[in-house]
Amino acid sequence: MTHKLIVLRHGESQWNRDHKFCGWMDIPLSEKGEREAAHAGDLLDQHNIKPDVMYTSLLQRSVKTGQIMLEKTSRMWVSHHKTWRLNERHYGAFQGCNKNEVFEKYGKENYQYYRRDFSAIPPLAENDPSIDERYLRSVENGGIEPGHIPRGESLKLTMERMIPYVMKEVVQREMLEKNRVVLLVTHGSIVRSLIKHFGGVSDADISKINAPTGVPLVFEFDDSGTPIGDYYYLDEELAKKGMDKVAMEGHSKM
Repeated sequence: MTHKLIVLRHGESQWNRDHKFCGWMDIPLSEKGEREAAHAGDLLDQHNIKPDVMYTSLLQRSVKTGQIMLEKTSRMWVSHHKTWRLNERHYGAFQGCNKNEVFEKYGKENYQYYRRDFSAIPPLAENDPSIDERYLRSVENGGIEPGHIPRGESLKLTMERMIPYVMKEVVQREMLEKNRVVLLVTHGSIVRSLIKHFGGVSDADISKINAPTGVPLVFEFDDSGTPIGDYYYLDEELAKKGMDKVAMEGHSKM
């Protein structure tokens, strides 16, 4: 039996549009982002993919994208689980900063290092406006264990708090035990992390992979939870355009 995991980077946010680092800042979708989410739902319909359950981060650009997709596919009724473990990588002191300005301040080599090196941690946030009650609740109510709230993360640290959750809750419980098609609507660094984990991408090569907004990505697994073949986008041409755009963010004024 083949089990499907549908992964999507949310539609364009207002700060994606303005070329700012978002991280854990709770930024809404742009009008273009809402259109991208609707198109992603249409792509699921075109490929006859019917999600049985949805997982998102705690950030509204992820949640709203998923809601629009479910509405487009007439599946608003499916269960929806939200978790901080699917949040974007925490970009530390870069959160809210314009990518072009960070590029000019640090130079191309350091900019690329902070943005794409697997182990690079950005300068840590001091007074972090992204941390609010959703993270300060008890762990039993979905909060983060005291002392473990990030002030900045590498992709490596992002994977360490996300992959065990996905493997246990999504792959093992939802897909293998319950035989559900899972829609996972998340963020660029999480998409890249899943590609790295399931695709066996090296620490060095993951720096070359970018995630487009609003294009569903499909992973398929056998009954043991082993990936089958390569992952694929439901619109390869649109995904390629999106990846090229993401790759150049910050390199020139757009």
